[in-house]
Amino acid sequence: MKCPVCNESSFIEWCRLQTYSILKCKRCEVGVTTPFPTKEQLIELNKKVYNVEQRTQIYLSRQNYFEKRYEGYVKNIKTTKKNGSLLDIGCNIGLFMKVAQHAGFDVKGIELNADCALYGREKFHLDIDTRYLEDIVFPDETFDVITLFDVLEHIPDINSFIDELRRILKKGGLVVIQAPNLDSLMAELTKDKWYWLTPPDHLYHFSPGTITKFLRAHGFSIKEIKTWEPAEDFSNNLIMVVCPVSGIIGKAMQKILRKTRIVLILTLFFQNMWWQKKKGGLIEAYAIKT
Repeated sequence: MKCPVCNESSFIEWCRLQTYSILKCKRCEVGVTTPFPTKEQLIELNKKVYNVEQRTQIYLSRQNYFEKRYEGYVKNIKTTKKNGSLLDIGCNIGLFMKVAQHAGFDVKGIELNADCALYGREKFHLDIDTRYLEDIVFPDETFDVITLFDVLEHIPDINSFIDELRRILKKGGLVVIQAPNLDSLMAELTKDKWYWLTPPDHLYHFSPGTITKFLRAHGFSIKEIKTWEPAEDFSNNLIMVVCPVSGIIGKAMQKILRKTRIVLILTLFFQNMWWQKKKGGLIEAYAIKT
């Protein structure tokens, strides 16, 4: 096996989870899930993990939160591109597309989960395609902005994918990527119990450094990379690890810590410190096609 980012063939095991190992490249430190699932297995997994009932419950029960979060992404995008054509790959039910459209972008989405795509088309009247990116064959330099929120880690052939993405992005166009950060404090503290490890759903595990190397190798210049995570996700993940629910005491401690919100308060107070060191649980990258 060769590293998809630097072509190295030497790895160390970062952790093991059930029948899967997360191997870390010795040279560039990208993480790779092994054994690698087949395309058919990934399609079936997508149907189970990302079913439309679960997705609508997650997004619509907290619609105000997600729309505010997406408005933040759009604000950052507008520092480079004020308007134009925007493709959201892995758009799910289309909430980000809805926000971007309201901000003046001409939006199109790709979502492999047919039920989620149908919901976005019917509920929000959005243009969402259910084919793989490479099967659509957009003309060269079609889009001003392409967004991938929590998508790149799911792609089996990331090199062919990013080359196709670059082909359909206009010169000077912007790509926005969000992905879990393997080099985060959250991952270091929780290891195989990290919320965003999830093999085999997540095939690759990036860090700010590996995202930078990967994008530069494919003809992009980095505009900005930052890291962050929702404080509740960090605190709940940590509580789960420190106080396992295998016994009565662990369950009671979890309940106490969540009810008193001690861990959450400490997380909110200190997390800016590890964000500044690029140790947040999520990577948010903005890159320009050169």
